[in-house]
Amino acid sequence: MPDSAYDAFIEDCLQERASLIGLIEAIETRMLAPGMPIAIPDDMKARVASTLAAFKQTVAQLNALIDAYEATPEPPEDPDASPT
Repeated sequence: MPDSAYDAFIEDCLQERASLIGLIEAIETRMLAPGMPIAIPDDMKARVASTLAAFKQTVAQLNALIDAYEATPEPPEDPDASPT
């Protein structure tokens, strides 16, 4: 169980990252689960590609935040400060 609001925030980030990774895998493989393909209409492929890129960028940002937390698991002095 998280000890602070900061710990709870990081736990939420971990869960969000896991969800996004699942969505990325589903889009890349075009499968929700074995035997459950995703059909992407041709006119939606550009939007899906940009959404996929945004998801990957968000995962990279979450990775940086989580890595910073794991390196120094103390809350920042300024809660609005960047973890870098």
